[in-house]
Amino acid sequence: MTQERRRRVTIEQAASLVQTLAIVAAGAWAVYTFVYEARIKPGLEPPAVSVRTDLVRAGERGDRVAIRSTVTRTNVGRTGVRILGLTYNVVGISARFGADPGRAAAFAASLPAAASVGSARDYALTEPGTVILRQGTLFEGATDAPAEPSDLNPGEAVSRDLILYADRTQFDFLRVEVSFAFAKSDEAPVPLHFAAGEGGRLSLMPRADCRAEPETCRRLKTTDFATEFSLW
Repeated sequence: MTQERRRRVTIEQAASLVQTLAIVAAGAWAVYTFVYEARIKPGLEPPAVSVRTDLVRAGERGDRVAIRSTVTRTNVGRTGVRILGLTYNVVGISARFGADPGRAAAFAASLPAAASVGSARDYALTEPGTVILRQGTLFEGATDAPAEPSDLNPGEAVSRDLILYADRTQFDFLRVEVSFAFAKSDEAPVPLHFAAGEGGRLSLMPRADCRAEPETCRRLKTTDFATEFSLW
């Protein structure tokens, strides 16, 4: 074999090797990209839960109104979610009708410093209202007491029905406030306890001291949702 032919063969072998390495590298990158997108990246994303409340009039007896509440929680993220607890507060609110010259003045005075404002011309609401129903549930991992698990896979939804009652001579509408506490299913759960807040509203609090255990509290996520229902 001549020297020129040996050189040509060597060049062809090198080119073939480069092509083979390029094909192998492309295949490895494709596998890595697939694994990253399908496995690694979702696991790095924070958990996300959405809440929807549907309220339907279920019946009446005199001035009492029965309402069916359906609360649906959905895992809208790409990682598994462990629901740790939920609270459910139903608040009755009345409207006071009639002109009130002081109402406009109070509204104007609140504008420079307020983060949120609102005012109706002919009525005012009895905020923060009266809590007429409060319920709470701690799920497995949030309490030492026997409790059911409540895990949601990505895209999974769970609904809960509840019948509640209200006196329409006392209130004009109801505000249903729902709160969920949750964390990623592959992380250690965060123990919780119930607490009474403004007006007796039920809330969820971590048992850990968040100043002493900030990492524990950072694992805890919450979703809050409120909807209103007229009793007229």
